Amino acid sequence: MSDPNYNIRIIKAKRSYTMTEMASLLNIDRKTCSRWIKSGRLKVIEKNVNPLLIMGSDLQDFIRERRTKKEMTLKENELFCLGCRKAVIPKTGSEKIVKTGGRIGKDNKEQYKKVGICGTCGRKLNKFLGVYHLD
Repeated sequence: MSDPNYNIRIIKAKRSYTMTEMASLLNIDRKTCSRWIKSGRLKVIEKNVNPLLIMGSDLQDFIRERRTKKEMTLKENELFCLGCRKAVIPKTGSEKIVKTGGRIGKDNKEQYKKVGICGTCGRKLNKFLGVYHLD
């Protein structure tokens, strides 16, 4: 299951939240909040006190940390395969650069993407290149 993209901007950094408020704010179950706290990844203001309070700034940091863990930097010859869930080098001869039909930037230049086929599972791969100069 994919990780939801929680909206950090709705969390007030200088406010404390109960688990119920946090669950409501992020549109998740209270048990998820409880798991985050029990695992030690999300800090509470004071332990062994009811209700458990979480500082908004700690919640923001926790969500940002989760996001950066999932980020992946691809090398120039790699594409991300959604089937294998990792960076792969496409099958030899399957990769090519095509126009997307979109235009980007202040100069309104054409956008390109690199497409190919995964050597492991055979899925289509895409990597948007932005502005690309064909040599």
